[in-house]
Amino acid sequence: MKKLVLFAATIVCISVNAKAQFRKLTANEITYYNALYPVLYNAIPHNYKTWKAMAGRTGEFDIRKYWCPDPTPGNDCTGTCPVSVGKGDPYSLDCDIEFTMPGDQSTALKVAAYKTIKDFNNGKQLATALKSTAKAKLKINVISNVTAGDFVLSYCGKNAPEKLDLPVPATLALLGIHSDGCPVMDGGRPSMSPGDKYYDSAVIFLGKPVAKQSTHVSDDGLTETNYAINFDKAKIGTLITQNIVVTLQGDAEDIKAAVKAINWQKLYAAIVK
Repeated sequence: MKKLVLFAATIVCISVNAKAQFRKLTANEITYYNALYPVLYNAIPHNYKTWKAMAGRTGEFDIRKYWCPDPTPGNDCTGTCPVSVGKGDPYSLDCDIEFTMPGDQSTALKVAAYKTIKDFNNGKQLATALKSTAKAKLKINVISNVTAGDFVLSYCGKNAPEKLDLPVPATLALLGIHSDGCPVMDGGRPSMSPGDKYYDSAVIFLGKPVAKQSTHVSDDGLTETNYAINFDKAKIGTLITQNIVVTLQGDAEDIKAAVKAINWQKLYAAIVK
């Protein structure tokens, strides 16, 4: 009986603590979030070539359901958020989309690439072939009010990152390019399964300067620079957008095309100057 009572008490304690971790959103918070999301969503392209688009979030958005997508009759958590929001955590929001090349095109790309390999111990040949296949997808992510984060720009160290030109002021706007000059390594040998490591990437900061950065050469032979963006934590509870970070991954030419398609004026206008 004592064990049963102890178990019941434990359940009650957990239930109370779980409820204490959430609070009701204020009317101003709801207005802020629901006004910001369309800005982020509509600023990024939703069509690219004939590629299939997969959005992380759709155009329909209601912050009242953001932390509670599936309310139940006994627990209607609609309109709640973690108690840390606006205190230890910022009023942050994100939006992303991924485009993928049609299957027949990506298959043909891979078949053509592997036909060029004559010596599978030749790092240059492998890198050239695998780099030529890293053109089958394009990812775009936009996140606002970043207080912490390590945004990685990965590239071939033989070529410095390329600066991207934007129609608005940016405190960081770099494109990191991979090439056959830096074969992705695995245990001292050219990797046959490099994953996404031959894809190029870009990191763009708006609204706040770079807070810190560090560069190192990873185990796979690629150079990585880690960037963090500044954020005024004294204003963490203020309903304003301090910064916006945009990251892209894909082939360099696709990234440049996406950068031209993004509505940077809309994003920049959302930031409190």
